Order: sequence, then structure tokens, then C-alpha cells
Amino acid sequence: MVGLWSVIGLFAVVLAGLVLYTFKIMRKIGTPTKGDRIDPGKRPNAALVVIDVQEDFTRSTGANAFEPGYRDAAIAEINRSVAAARVADMHVAFVKHVFRDKLAILIMKLVAKGAGTPGRKGLRIDPALETAEAPIFEKSIGDTFSSAAFEAWLAAHSVGRLTLVGLDSCHCVQLTAKGALARGYQVEIREPGTLTATPKKWGPLKQELSDAGAVFC
Repeated sequence: MVGLWSVIGLFAVVLAGLVLYTFKIMRKIGTPTKGDRIDPGKRPNAALVVIDVQEDFTRSTGANAFEPGYRDAAIAEINRSVAAARVADMHVAFVKHVFRDKLAILIMKLVAKGAGTPGRKGLRIDPALETAEAPIFEKSIGDTFSSAAFEAWLAAHSVGRLTLVGLDSCHCVQLTAKGALARGYQVEIREPGTLTATPKKWGPLKQELSDAGAVFC
């Protein structure tokens, strides 16, 4: 009996540790990053940032799959935004999400058929988007500012104003917006060019972003 209780106790400790680690990883993925503030006077340029519009997410057939008409309308708006940005000599960047933490990869394989995990063809940018020769940055947590290469690109092009489109509005888009605002960037979110699987959550998040200084169009 003592041996049984020892096994149960060990199992409980392992389970508690796993739950704690899972919470830590999910919190890291869903928390905006912190960084040095920019000098807006030295950052006169603007950039359009297209976030996570990848086949694994846009063409999913799971429970959180986007309704095709909703998805296609958003992608069409993103393409219009990209075309307009290029005409205006505005910088354009694309962002891809790739889960790198082993536990996050396991969870995605269990609940989302492996969407966003390494080695999948679905990691590529949705083929309906016209990326041309724009840079594509990779991140493994929600906020795009977790990519040092992305932040260096913004600095190299003296970018101080960002227009955000992509998905998910309630996750990576709003987290990137918060990361940008915390660093002193001007942030615009082009709502017709965004997608979310949880529209009921968007209202409060939009108000929070607006209060922090983001604008919407």
C-alpha cells in the first residue's frame, strides 16, 4: 500500500509539473514582448505587416476553420493593401508562425492536426497572397517583435508606423500591436484585412488597443 501511495504521489507531482509548464508556455506565447522605445523623429517611414496568413491556418478544416467567404474577403483586402503599399513605396513584410517549443508542438499535433509545427507544407504563406520579394520573418510566439530579425529590419528602414493585417485578430495581431505600442510605434489595424476565430473576444480587445493608442480603419 505504501508503494502504491508513493506511485500516486509521484504521478501527482509529475502531473502538477506538466500543468505548470504548460501554463508557462501558453503564457509566453500569449504575452506581448517588451523592448526599447524608438525615437519617432528618426523613424519617418511606414510598413505594412501581414501576420500569419499561412495555409495551416487559413485552409484549416478543423473546428476553428474560417468560413470560406470570410477568409477570401480578408485575403482579397490584404492583397489590395499590399498592392497599395507598393504603389506608395511603403515597406511590406510577411510573418510566419512556427511553434518551436516541444510541448506546444505536441499540443498542436493533438488538438489541431499539427498546424503550425515544423516541417509542414502548410507553414507557407497562403498562395492566394502576392508576396513578391517581400521579406518573410518567422516567430514562435504571438508577438512579431519576438523576432530580432523583424525588429532589425524595421530599424534598418527607419520604420516608425505600422499597419497590421492578418490573423488572428484576437491573438497574434493584437499581441504584435501591443508589442509595437509599448516601443513607441504608431499602429493602425486594418480590420477588413484581419481574421479571427473568436469574434466575441474582439470587441474588448479592440477597445483595449484603442485606449493604448492604436487606430482602426
